[in-house]
Amino acid sequence: MRSLTRRACALSVVVLVAALVSGLSNARAEDIAPGTTAQSVFDQPGPHPVATPVVTNPCQESVAGMIAHLTVHLFGNRDDARCTQAFPYGLQSPVGVNTYYPADIAELDKVPLILFEGGITANPGMYDTLARQWASHGFVVVIAYDFVNSLAYLPAAGLAAAIVQHRDPGSPLFGKVDLSRTVLGGHSAGGGASLQAAALFPPIAEVIDPEFAVIGVLAIEPGPVGVGALIGVPTLFLTGYNDFVVPDFAWVRWWQYNLTFHAPAWIANARGVTHFSPVDGPGAYRSSGTAVAWLKYVAFGDETARRFFVGPDWLLRSDPTYYSVERNPQADALR
Repeated sequence: MRSLTRRACALSVVVLVAALVSGLSNARAEDIAPGTTAQSVFDQPGPHPVATPVVTNPCQESVAGMIAHLTVHLFGNRDDARCTQAFPYGLQSPVGVNTYYPADIAELDKVPLILFEGGITANPGMYDTLARQWASHGFVVVIAYDFVNSLAYLPAAGLAAAIVQHRDPGSPLFGKVDLSRTVLGGHSAGGGASLQAAALFPPIAEVIDPEFAVIGVLAIEPGPVGVGALIGVPTLFLTGYNDFVVPDFAWVRWWQYNLTFHAPAWIANARGVTHFSPVDGPGAYRSSGTAVAWLKYVAFGDETARRFFVGPDWLLRSDPTYYSVERNPQADALR
């Protein structure tokens, strides 16, 4: 009898925890209390299973991967990095495109597109965790790579690959990519490339494809090549308090965020986050929930996500995850 009682109590605890987690993930905008973190609400898998042809393995299986493995742990990453076989981490081509998408995409309407670029010399497999998380929330995620990962031609290559799959009757993405809801994103040098693309793509969007439009940018610890004054779409800059490669007080603030005059912009500096935190394992990157919230806000108009960025009582400002959070006058004016 005591054994049955213990089991019943344990089951009750499991059910209670599951209910609490489910409650957070399905919380209505009006139920989010001030001080609640974006991480606690959004840093979890979405409702969709994920499909991808991408295969990853432990990075330390190659010399280049071992160097990357040691580097990320030296800077405090919790989990081992994952890599594909793209050269020099393996013997496959160093240039390519990886695609992630909801496995149930055939049952969905058109889904928004994320064009993402990794950091300089980074392997695309290092972003497998982020890509899977975003795809589980209903996005097609395309990661173009060439080992350098620094200029706007890579987002262009990713866009071309997405359009080809969208138009190919033999592709699972046939007719399913909503090009009118495209978000440009990147980490480090790839973040700089996404800012370049945000300046270059919108003026020629109709020439690229009549359906194509850029609706936002997610710049994670971006490289210095992008200039905020050239960006005309909503942009979130995510930085790290412990990032000594792209420190919050350097270019990401001075000629990127501070010069974003023509569109709403936010900048959030996360405590304990280094330059390599975005390639850590699930739950280890402290801004991953904020990234999901941003994507759901700009692509889906999600009301709970909106509460973290918009209005006089915007919640990201008081999020204890961050050492500092700011938004520009254009973002401040949103209602």
